[in-house]
Amino acid sequence: MVDAAVSAKLAKTLQRFESRIEAGDYYEAHQTLRTIANRYVRSKSYDHAIELINQGALSFLKAKQSGSASDLIFYLLEVYDLAEVKVDETSVGRLAQLLVMVDSSEPNLKDIATGMNNWSIKHSDYKFGDPTLHNVIGTKLLDGGLVYEAERYFMLGTHESVTKYVQLMYEWFVQGDDVSRVAEYFSRLIVNYLFIKNVSYAYIAKDMFLDKFIEKNKPKVDIMDKNGFKMYYFEEFSDLNFLQLLLLTCQVSSKDLFLNLKEHYSDSAEKYKNELAFIGQEYFDIVAPKQSNFLQDMMSGFLGGGM
Repeated sequence: MVDAAVSAKLAKTLQRFESRIEAGDYYEAHQTLRTIANRYVRSKSYDHAIELINQGALSFLKAKQSGSASDLIFYLLEVYDLAEVKVDETSVGRLAQLLVMVDSSEPNLKDIATGMNNWSIKHSDYKFGDPTLHNVIGTKLLDGGLVYEAERYFMLGTHESVTKYVQLMYEWFVQGDDVSRVAEYFSRLIVNYLFIKNVSYAYIAKDMFLDKFIEKNKPKVDIMDKNGFKMYYFEEFSDLNFLQLLLLTCQVSSKDLFLNLKEHYSDSAEKYKNELAFIGQEYFDIVAPKQSNFLQDMMSGFLGGGM
């Protein structure tokens, strides 16, 4: 009975808030909403506080009041953390809806994305945050021209994110207008997925990227499919061959094959020596002379640091 009364009061509060928004009285609407939300938080009525803040942020976004909307999004994340809201379809969906509506040119966009992901790291079982949220964040950051940040989120996103990540890498490659540098872009896909031990996504990315490359550039290539492994053997791009075989080597977890691969493709191995040092540690228990910190660097980037 008490909860029903509180819900009715919340509905009236939202009604008054919407009236002030429609009248263009944005400052008073913002301050009033925050004051009432604070009362809910102090009384630990977190569900009502979340509902009020979320609806307020949506209303400000619809009214193109990005400053007030951003402030409420950050406040919503504070309440999420205080209430220890777990990552689930509802909690992530609420944030995704807000993020989709945020203008791509919003100055706070990167900080909003970082804040959302920090919450999902803390309140989920995912080391780098929720993949579904990553996919939405990556898409929005890309729309906002933050391509390097978008890459990081796509890499750790969903199956849908793989397509977006491959498209991003391929567009970078095409813009460079230098076919000889194709491995630089292909390697980002393969190596990054290997770093996070997502071999299945690496395979999908491999085929998607190389199919695009072959269709457009018509290089000399033999395509072999043996035991489920599709190998594109290029006459003129040995690095592409090396990276594909590296993926296979990590899948089968063969230390001898890894060492033989490095010896046979010595030029490629030298080019990717730092990456191979980390992969050697993670997949084959080969202790590198100097410990690599790729995952630590990635985590630092997610928590608000640079690339």
